[in-house]
Amino acid sequence: MDINPNVFKAYDVRGIYPDEIDGFGAYRIGRAYINFLRNNPVLTGPLKIVVTADARVSSPELKRELIKGMCDEDGNITVIDAGLSTTPMHYFLINHLDADGGAMVTASHNPKEYNGIKLSRVGAAPIAAGLGMEEIKNTALRGIFETKDIHGRVVTGEYLDAYVSYLLGRVSGRAIKRFRVVFDLGNGMTALVLPHILEKLPIDAVLLCKEMDLTFPNHEANPIKDETLAMLRESIEIEHADFGVAFDGDGDRVSFTTAQGRLVPSDYILALLAEAKLREDPHPKIVFDLRTSKSVREYLENIGAIGIESRVGRSFIKDSMRTHDALLGGELSGHYFFKDFFYSDSALIAFLEVLVFLSSTQKTLDELVAPLDRYVSSGEVNIKVADTERIFDTIAAAYHDATRVSYLDGISIEYPSFWFNVRASNTEPLLRVIMEAKNVEILSTKLGELRILLKKSISLS
Repeated sequence: MDINPNVFKAYDVRGIYPDEIDGFGAYRIGRAYINFLRNNPVLTGPLKIVVTADARVSSPELKRELIKGMCDEDGNITVIDAGLSTTPMHYFLINHLDADGGAMVTASHNPKEYNGIKLSRVGAAPIAAGLGMEEIKNTALRGIFETKDIHGRVVTGEYLDAYVSYLLGRVSGRAIKRFRVVFDLGNGMTALVLPHILEKLPIDAVLLCKEMDLTFPNHEANPIKDETLAMLRESIEIEHADFGVAFDGDGDRVSFTTAQGRLVPSDYILALLAEAKLREDPHPKIVFDLRTSKSVREYLENIGAIGIESRVGRSFIKDSMRTHDALLGGELSGHYFFKDFFYSDSALIAFLEVLVFLSSTQKTLDELVAPLDRYVSSGEVNIKVADTERIFDTIAAAYHDATRVSYLDGISIEYPSFWFNVRASNTEPLLRVIMEAKNVEILSTKLGELRILLKKSISLS
């Protein structure tokens, strides 16, 4: 029996169960993961590993075999089976329990037939492409492991109360106004935690899709997809709510919708969170992914924040935050990262920070984000392609007179009236293109020109 090598993604392990990932694969990954921790760097003492899971039907089997693999690989290991959790709660537990790493069985917002594993090192530092994933993949695929006479042990624990106390402690003593808020939990793992938080906040809450059901019977739990927000928008209007909040399947991504039903771009929310950080530091360092709007970059500069551009991807954001000692990071996918949360992402912390910031102003969410609407964006456009390198060379030659060219992630080209980025997908044979311009006419013209160039390059490759 073999493991499908395609389940090893840039940021996690993920595939269709049981065709692509099953108990056999989880067992090998468990062994390969512990092997990696022991050797990078060399850890000779007892190991403590936190394992949690989401509520997918396939999660119990994968977690059981994952833990078995860990314990078979090393006799000097204690695996803490902490039960169900959101991904941010998992990160919290790694640090709260002073563990050497952790593994969570989850496939985030993916449909019910998927499952996977997120792997971390000490401090909840991610294991991803370039950060150990290749080594774990190669070891798991080879499947050559020593037979051990002594096996690790497993202990169980309940830590939900500790996590809820931690989250509430972050807003203790901070003024919060009474808001009417609609929450769409997407039938995901946030339903495990959010009700306990709301009990202690002055919020008139309306909860949609609040039962944990990772068959996702109502809609895909992807909060940045506009089409998944229909129920939320309808309820906001009916309830005359001040704003709406939507979560993804594993609780690490969040989106915000205004009282008028507008989905607020994630980088706009990052700008507001950055302004909130001014109370901690007059010049906070803020990491953002390179697709971030020019208006947000200008906003950060105007408030005195130091903006730091990063490659797209949660592992790159976290690594950049650590390198630059940044207070905050954000990604267009709805991830928000906090230095004081182990440089990790948390949808609920983002919600709480937005709640506190809104409480400190006399403005609505609509009014706060309106000044950021200075440019128009194409959104991310996907184009199928085989050879990316030649295409990047072609783009560089065609736009040789640009005011700025960057190769941080793919290629970014900037002119006074527009800019764009073209990069290769980490998971699919696609080019991902995003363009922003001063007005719709410029966007339409320049995006059309770029499409023609890309199509010509693809036909020649």
